[in-house]
Amino acid sequence: MNLLIDGRPLVGHRTGIGVHTAEIARRLAFDTLVASHAPIDDREGLEQLRFRVDRMPLGVLWQQLTLPRIDADVLWGPHGTLPLAWKKPSIVTLHDFSSITMPLRHKLKTVLSFNLFIGASLELASRVACVSRIVADEAMRGFGVHASKIELVPNGVDDFFTPGDVREDDYILFTGTLEPRKGIDDLIDAWRALARPRPRLVLCGGAGWGTRIDEEEGIERTGYVSRERLRELYRRALLFVYPSHHEGFGLPPLEAMACGVPVIATRTGAIPDYAEGAALLVAPANRDALRDAIARVVRDRSLRAELRARGPERARSWRWERGASVMSDLIRTV
Repeated sequence: MNLLIDGRPLVGHRTGIGVHTAEIARRLAFDTLVASHAPIDDREGLEQLRFRVDRMPLGVLWQQLTLPRIDADVLWGPHGTLPLAWKKPSIVTLHDFSSITMPLRHKLKTVLSFNLFIGASLELASRVACVSRIVADEAMRGFGVHASKIELVPNGVDDFFTPGDVREDDYILFTGTLEPRKGIDDLIDAWRALARPRPRLVLCGGAGWGTRIDEEEGIERTGYVSRERLRELYRRALLFVYPSHHEGFGLPPLEAMACGVPVIATRTGAIPDYAEGAALLVAPANRDALRDAIARVVRDRSLRAELRARGPERARSWRWERGASVMSDLIRTV
């Protein structure tokens, strides 16, 4: 069977949807072609796949005009939409609907490329893969997708993200794109409210849009880092905080838990599903609750030790093989 993957999520740094695409694709036992509108430089773990590049300035134009002319038995659209001219079986993956529910927190090209095609794509798709139950509910409620058409294909972790030697450095870590919906302003405000002396705040991730972080003593920005460097940052952090306002799944807290770092996160996406009882959870945008949770973990060594033990144990139940197995069955079915 020939599988065609819309490779746009793999262009540039591998984050979010790109991680999901790569981790699922590398575990599929099909003759797979990854097609894209621009070169895919990071092919780690995907060496067994075939790649094709048809250069075009705008990815959405490439998707609608070029992708449907590539021959394959099944098309997987991991970015949420499909080329409307596609006539064969297809699967589309939904990560969230935030460009619809909070369009002002996304770039205009993201809003247009998703919002204009999502309705028709969901109708066209043979099956719809959702990364969490909350995303599936939104698809059924907002677009009338029948439950029989939906399968859950969750994110996960693998043996790369595991605990190292317990060595707590004096910093609080966040990782993710630095943009408003990730709650960066909430985190900085909560950090500033901590009693001195306070841990450093390390913000790891590429710059998004709409969030300005002024230079300030005690705040460090790393930019995008390699997977190896990210694991090192997870393992050595005193605490990992993920104050996102909206997620479809929310992968970074799961990676952090797998690495044995104490985690504080917000109740959004699939985070309560995998983190309840193994991390401290607070309501999104509640800065007082976030501040109190951070202060509690910073001062309570025994609580940190407890969370360090619970995180990896819970993460072992959320593996990439689980999602890849469901995706394989979906591809064979369609």
